[in-house]
Amino acid sequence: MEPDIASHNEESLDISEETRTLLRRLIQGEQVTGSEPGLTELAALGLAVHNPHDDRWSSADLWHAEQTALAEERAGIAHHLQRMRRLSELHREMRNIESPSGNGIEFLDRIELVNAAIVQAVNSATSRIRTAHPQDRKAETLRKAAESDVKVLRRGVAYQTLYPDTARTRPGEQEWAAMVSEHGAEVRTLATTFERMILVDDKLAVVADHRGEPNRDIAFKVTHPGMVALFHHIYEQQWERAEPWVGGRFLRKAETVTTGRSRRILNKLREGRTLKQIAGELGISLRTVNSDLNKLYEVVGVDTQFALGAWWNSEAAADERKLG
Repeated sequence: MEPDIASHNEESLDISEETRTLLRRLIQGEQVTGSEPGLTELAALGLAVHNPHDDRWSSADLWHAEQTALAEERAGIAHHLQRMRRLSELHREMRNIESPSGNGIEFLDRIELVNAAIVQAVNSATSRIRTAHPQDRKAETLRKAAESDVKVLRRGVAYQTLYPDTARTRPGEQEWAAMVSEHGAEVRTLATTFERMILVDDKLAVVADHRGEPNRDIAFKVTHPGMVALFHHIYEQQWERAEPWVGGRFLRKAETVTTGRSRRILNKLREGRTLKQIAGELGISLRTVNSDLNKLYEVVGVDTQFALGAWWNSEAAADERKLG
């Protein structure tokens, strides 16, 4: 269906907000039907073209249109060139303005862009920074990061960092964790896989690109409030499963024999869950569940789940149960 464009003044560029909204959609690649509000104005201005093959309308090729106008100018029709220049300016304006709803997602296809986005966000942080690094980090990178991270902590910004358990054996991570922890940062490690991300306040997330093989040189910068909140939720789930770590040691009181994770395992055993169900509900591997139980067997001095359950329900474990 083609709109009636005969009655529209071709020279007018004062388009309505409804038409501007449609123009944004077309420039971003959407195709619409002929009944779309605002299409009549765009068609009259040459900003929308009809595709008869599928009876849809899309954004006009302004470069081609401008070249046509240049040719007409050489033939003496100068006012057409001025019109096309004004249309091109409007087109560029629409490209550079984020729509009112905005998708809030930008693809960073080079490590320089990723680093620039992270540095800018960290320097502007006002409340908290959360980072998750599932891959090894170079010792030199960590030494430089420690200096800047301490500056952020001194500004009163809360800092949480998540590493894999293997980081406990690496000197670079050990040195970094000890340094930032002295200034109030929280560092934890996780035995299972987790997502690479950096979250700054409640405004921005830089997350790994999951299309194909993970690549630390490319990422997505996310500012959409709903998506940023989702990544914080994912981070909290990862953080909850992790164990505190400073200088390679677990932060436990000397008299405490359980960890937050092992207590959750014990409570689920008491509820009648199988080990496989517990692994699924906690988001950890079955191997990790068995490893935690084996450590408890040794510490408590028992060798069966039944005996371990009896200890967990006894007065002897009352203080441990209160830890939650």
